[in-house]
Amino acid sequence: MLQAIAIFATAFLIVANLGGSKAKKEKHVTDWLILARLCFFTLLTVTIIKLILTFPHELWIGLCLILYLILMDAFMETNFRLKRETFGNPNRSYMAIFALVIALVVVTLWF
Repeated sequence: MLQAIAIFATAFLIVANLGGSKAKKEKHVTDWLILARLCFFTLLTVTIIKLILTFPHELWIGLCLILYLILMDAFMETNFRLKRETFGNPNRSYMAIFALVIALVVVTLWF
């Protein structure tokens, strides 16, 4: 069950990031940012629950994944901020999507 929630949250996070980077109005960017934050915190919560359930065995893998997700959130927030202020940087948007796809692969393999 946790794997399905994590995969769905990560996939929707990719969609929200794509939608936010392609939006033309600031209000739409803000709406996509809200959805992206909800998906991110769902993914982070599921990852922490998985870490607690497998505490002594997969401690370092779980901590590395949580750290990666936090760094990915900072990168995603910066990407949305640039989109709202200066209409974004396409290269940075593509890098954020690539990092989210890596997160999807890692989450799928870890769960």
